[in-house]
Amino acid sequence: MARIVQFGQTAKGLYFVIRIISTFLFVCLALNSHVKAESACLNPVFGVSGISIDETAATANEAQQTALKAAHQKAFAIVLNRLLIPSIEETDRFIPEQFVELVHIRTENSLPGRYIAEIDICFSPQALRSLFAENQWEWAEINSPLVLVLPVYGDGAGTRAWQTSHPWIERWRKTAQTAQGLFQFTLLKPSLQNERQLRAEKIFNADSDILQQAAKRAKAEQILWVNALVTLLEDEPQLSMQALLFDKTGAQVANVSQSVLQGREAITGAAFDDFIANTIERLETGWQKVNVRRQGVDNQMTVRVRFKDHQDWIQKQVALSKLPAVNQLSTLMISYETRDNESEDAALKPEAIVLLEMNGSIDALRYGLAPFGLTLSFADELAVIE
Repeated sequence: MARIVQFGQTAKGLYFVIRIISTFLFVCLALNSHVKAESACLNPVFGVSGISIDETAATANEAQQTALKAAHQKAFAIVLNRLLIPSIEETDRFIPEQFVELVHIRTENSLPGRYIAEIDICFSPQALRSLFAENQWEWAEINSPLVLVLPVYGDGAGTRAWQTSHPWIERWRKTAQTAQGLFQFTLLKPSLQNERQLRAEKIFNADSDILQQAAKRAKAEQILWVNALVTLLEDEPQLSMQALLFDKTGAQVANVSQSVLQGREAITGAAFDDFIANTIERLETGWQKVNVRRQGVDNQMTVRVRFKDHQDWIQKQVALSKLPAVNQLSTLMISYETRDNESEDAALKPEAIVLLEMNGSIDALRYGLAPFGLTLSFADELAVIE
């Protein structure tokens, strides 16, 4: 039976200097992907989900206290690394419990001298924003659209995309499952149907139709296509790795990273790991920069929202209020007598002029609108949502 420990509101920017000695020597934390463990946090980017604890001590109570303290410190470091631009190293100078809003205990079991549990830790967005502002730190707090990771590997033996035991594919799938940043990753199940209909050779060639089909199956807005190819160059193996970002139509959006290594000693799991880490860092850094929040900076945007009738206008307001990229909206004007152009024969089209206080970028707003069937364009003097 899951239970919730609710904390009161924290004081703004309240923190103290502490030392935690040897805590991590005694606790084992298995941090599952937030795409696998649905978060109990109202704002998941300010929390960590599915933290597994198995701690031993003289008594079950001591084990619980040690484990929970370490879990708070670990979760706090993950959240700060996720949000801050750039990340900071010395997170142990803060008391994470001062910023906690909620601890959700999914399961727990106390034995003599042992405590086992799985928990979510949610930090207060208001308290952390105050901490960031007081320290004049920049941060981002908007998740990316859902990104499908498609790893593919080629060498003299052929092309592979669904053999999950292959080191290149296995590492990428694990990365997608355990990522703790703002990028939201998803995967396709290595089923016989996928293997037959999404052929490895076509994935390897970044066939736009195949990529579009894969994105549709995964319900993803973008695709991270990651390719590794081993060839012979002057009797020496050469490893070429590349990461490209595509949109859901199969059109290339960006060249994220690429690397070419020469020699047998270069083709190792360590080379894969370095490339993967570099790729994820580039993605996270790029997304953070376009969604940066700074204390005192005007992040406002005026938009024209077009609607059919009063009920449609209410639905659009509700949709906008739910977007992570929008912190607050204010209606400046509503008109039921506007026209699309200067022609008197043009159909009347009601609209509202709305001021949006933004948490994120225009891209984040556009991706957030898509699930509601809404679009953002700039054909007018103002941005238009319809």
